[in-house]
Amino acid sequence: MPNLEDTMKLYLGGKPKIPEDIIFRASQMFNSKLSKFNWDGRKRGKGPPSLSQVGKPFCQLHAEKLGWEKVAESDSFKVKMLYGDMTEVIAVAMLLSAGIEITDLNRRVRMPIKDGLELSGELDLVIKDGNNYSVWDIKTASRFSFEKKFASYKALKENDDFGYLPQLFGYTAAMEEEYPGVKAGGWIAISKESGELKIVEADTNDHDLYVNKIKSTVAKLEKADETNFKRSFEDIEETFYKKPTGNRKLAMNCTYCGYRYKCWPGLRFERNPKSKSANAYNYYSIFKD
Repeated sequence: MPNLEDTMKLYLGGKPKIPEDIIFRASQMFNSKLSKFNWDGRKRGKGPPSLSQVGKPFCQLHAEKLGWEKVAESDSFKVKMLYGDMTEVIAVAMLLSAGIEITDLNRRVRMPIKDGLELSGELDLVIKDGNNYSVWDIKTASRFSFEKKFASYKALKENDDFGYLPQLFGYTAAMEEEYPGVKAGGWIAISKESGELKIVEADTNDHDLYVNKIKSTVAKLEKADETNFKRSFEDIEETFYKKPTGNRKLAMNCTYCGYRYKCWPGLRFERNPKSKSANAYNYYSIFKD
């Protein structure tokens, strides 16, 4: 496994420069990312989820299969997604300039599941170190996520709301035929606020665990229909100074879900009159009309 953290510290701690050939390559990546910035409201439909989606809460995958209408993404969300793409290009340019050998970049891959069924996705990069290959993902993170979620592999594993682990191990499984012995490298996390960079290496012993989880999710999703939808999370009691306010609010996982209003009739993003919490304006409140 390449020691990315030490390599990047050595590069950034000196007099970092991006050579002309890498600048040209980065400009091509920028153009490609910008051309894909297309919010046309397409739905995934009833096909299998992508490798970037398969690790999300099962109720979201179920709702997607049923064709539920999603909440339109906010303007700020769209900008943040584009910001993440641009940060990825900058990270790749720095990795290349630091002497890291990247064999595959933004490549479409397919992970075999069973009987010709495959899950597709676009991995960020494959790094070659001697005769060894590893798959890596670049993530931009809020300060909270950077400090908490990306504190370690263990922390990420315990707080993997967006399915980063199945995504990475799925990409790795998709590359096994081309690169026998390929390993899941990990995540290159960049703080949106501070610009700090952190390397979180994956535990390669978890490979089979997550490959089996992906296959289990796909099998379960094949049986999902209108009759057996079930929420993965319940609403929770709001407290203020550890005392109940009388209000119910969404679990954190649900606040980011595009199907929250369909899943929770009576949901409003506003202060509930029952609540005495100073933070009530920041909660999705459950109203019982």
